[in-house]
Amino acid sequence: MLLKSHAMQASFAHLIKLYTTIISVMVVLATTVFITVSIRAYDADLEQAENTAIVQVGQMLNQNQQIAAQFATQMTSSSSNLPSIEKYFDSSITDYSNYAIDKSISGSPYFFWPTESRQFFTQHDQVTQLTLRLLSQNKVFVATQANPGGALYPAKDVKQRFAINAPLINQTSLETDGVLSISFDQSEIKRQLSQVNATQPLQVVVRSEADDEVFYFAGKRVTRQQQRDLNQALTAGNMKMLRDYHVTTKQLSSGYTVMTVLNRHLLSRLIIGHVLPLILLGLILLLGLSTGLWLTFRRYQHQLNTIVDTVQTVSDGNLDARVPMNLRPTDLHTLAGGINAMLTEIHQHIYTIYQLQIAQQEANRRALQTQINPHFMSNTLEYIRMAALEAHQPELANVVYSFAALLRNNTDLSSRTTLKQEVSFIEKYVFLYQVRFPDRLAYQFTVADDVAAVEIPKFSLQPLVENYFVHGVNFSRVDNALSLKAWREAGIVHVKIVDNGRGLSPEAVKAVNQKLKQPLAAEQQHSIGLQNVYSRMHDSFGDGFKMTINSNDQQGVTVLLQFDDREGVK
Repeated sequence: MLLKSHAMQASFAHLIKLYTTIISVMVVLATTVFITVSIRAYDADLEQAENTAIVQVGQMLNQNQQIAAQFATQMTSSSSNLPSIEKYFDSSITDYSNYAIDKSISGSPYFFWPTESRQFFTQHDQVTQLTLRLLSQNKVFVATQANPGGALYPAKDVKQRFAINAPLINQTSLETDGVLSISFDQSEIKRQLSQVNATQPLQVVVRSEADDEVFYFAGKRVTRQQQRDLNQALTAGNMKMLRDYHVTTKQLSSGYTVMTVLNRHLLSRLIIGHVLPLILLGLILLLGLSTGLWLTFRRYQHQLNTIVDTVQTVSDGNLDARVPMNLRPTDLHTLAGGINAMLTEIHQHIYTIYQLQIAQQEANRRALQTQINPHFMSNTLEYIRMAALEAHQPELANVVYSFAALLRNNTDLSSRTTLKQEVSFIEKYVFLYQVRFPDRLAYQFTVADDVAAVEIPKFSLQPLVENYFVHGVNFSRVDNALSLKAWREAGIVHVKIVDNGRGLSPEAVKAVNQKLKQPLAAEQQHSIGLQNVYSRMHDSFGDGFKMTINSNDQQGVTVLLQFDDREGVK
């Protein structure tokens, strides 16, 4: 049993390893696929974010460039505008006002530069600063949203970042007389870029053809060190300094250059952070499935061990052991039910076959113990019979012969006999009663020729007749009668015993018929009563054997036995 248990545990351990390996491979493959798809999706989102940033920034630059160019063209549309602006740079505001009025009176269009600046800010609220530089002047005109009329400042004191430049072309000489620089509010475009989640690790830089920085955007994940690295590379004019960065450059049709800069280490961390939940989910799933599989197999193994232990207990001799029916899986519950049914059937079979054989052996042993030299007794009875014949006492001789025949039949240890021999034995048994009560008992026995040789268990009919003499006969009456008839009908052997003794009530008849089919108790195994007769006949002829006891019209009892001798145990 210990070897079987170890073998079963080894088998289950092998199954657990096999299924765990299969589940692990499936989970790893699935996790790998999800991680690969996730990384590719993230790369696609990042690429799309770069393209989105380039497109949106390009659109903004084109729009701002167009505004700056239109204003520069407006300023130089008249040949008198640039001289008027130069007059503004050289004169006080009072002198310039008089100059503008005089020009208007003389027929030139009225042009007052501070007014033009104010109108420009009014029309374009996204403009934050306007700077005008004339090549012939040392001062710079600066106007803001706070001071749209502007003022003149020394050129060295004026610094302007992220400005769109437009040249002022002299319509007469077609030469550049100055530069118009306009700074626009970039908060809206930066807000739009910030809303794109994939732009968090990006830096976006736009530089003009003159290598001036026009636009800069840094995502939420960009550190100050990364910003300094980019600024140092731009200042040095050497983008190769950004070895740890992925740089994408695109030249716009407007002449501006857009660069997107992405730190490779930051990208790696972001990708790891992106796929880490998938890895953790895969590990949790693998751990959960493996644990669930182990618990399932452990419970299954425990319950299967219970079944094996029960079967082993039965094989060790405990026929009453049964598998508990509280097993959870349906298949084990069905298996347990089938095993219990089989054990019950085996127990019943052993009880009805093996135990009855032991009872027969015990009966034979007791018969041997009670024998007192049967040959001596038979010889003695034969001597008495011969002496009776010599004394002209044939009736006494017949009685002695019948008694000797009964004695020989009782001491015969064979377990089976023919129907004719059994009836002959019963006839001698009844004859002895008739000798004692010659005028008070009548009997008739009939055995058909086609059933005379049918074999039945010995003493199968005698207890039924003896039961009449024990419980039914009344020798105070003169009409006691007993009949036994055996015949075959439709292939079935019938044996009917009818008497006119004391009858049975309907309740008693029902109780007797029910008790016949009950298993013999331990104290009944040595009895040769009705239950013993039914048990031995049922054992010989199977489920086709029938035995019924009923009351009859003669106020006695009728016993009917029916069986198919062709299906009997030979």
